[in-house]
Amino acid sequence: MGLGHPRCGTGFTASLIQTGGLDVRHERVGENGIVSWMLAGERYQNPYYDALGKLEGFRNIFCVAGSPLAAIPSIIPENAVRRSFRWRMQVLRDKTGKNPMRDPAVRGNPLLCAVVSYTLWFELSLRFDPRIIYRVDVPADDAVLSRFIGRTVTRSDGTERNSRPKVRYTDFAPDMLAELPSHWLRRFSSLAGELGYPEDAKLIEAHIA
Repeated sequence: MGLGHPRCGTGFTASLIQTGGLDVRHERVGENGIVSWMLAGERYQNPYYDALGKLEGFRNIFCVAGSPLAAIPSIIPENAVRRSFRWRMQVLRDKTGKNPMRDPAVRGNPLLCAVVSYTLWFELSLRFDPRIIYRVDVPADDAVLSRFIGRTVTRSDGTERNSRPKVRYTDFAPDMLAELPSHWLRRFSSLAGELGYPEDAKLIEAHIA
């Protein structure tokens, strides 16, 4: 069972696992499992497709991650989809007791919204103590995923990589991070390091005032 953030590789990971002969599907429960960013919400009804409810009985949980900085151009338009974004914020409110959208600085800044969503959702995913973190943009991690599922996975040009490849915010540049609150950048940087992206972490830190 794979957790993650929308537009950070959950669809790709499900497709890759299928190359190993397992029926693991994206946002739908297959015979051998599911990869879905919505699982971290532990709801019995999700905005899209299948839900499993509480995850405490599941042992083979892993986390799907993508580079924080590379993900931002895809997360910004994803956050404009109210069905997806509002559901995530409701889950975060229920699980943490805080609603990040009550902060006007967050609510009115699409870039900060992307940083906050990525940070808080992955912090939530890591609470489930995943057995591995699979970085979709690090091909060497395919071997880690293969060992975890007990099958060899093989990425190719035919492996699904992006459900909406043309839906991106193309004007993002790392220098824009300097305009964001330092406390959010520190959490963003810390999480980048925890997920295995030290270069992203250093670049984020470089923009903290």
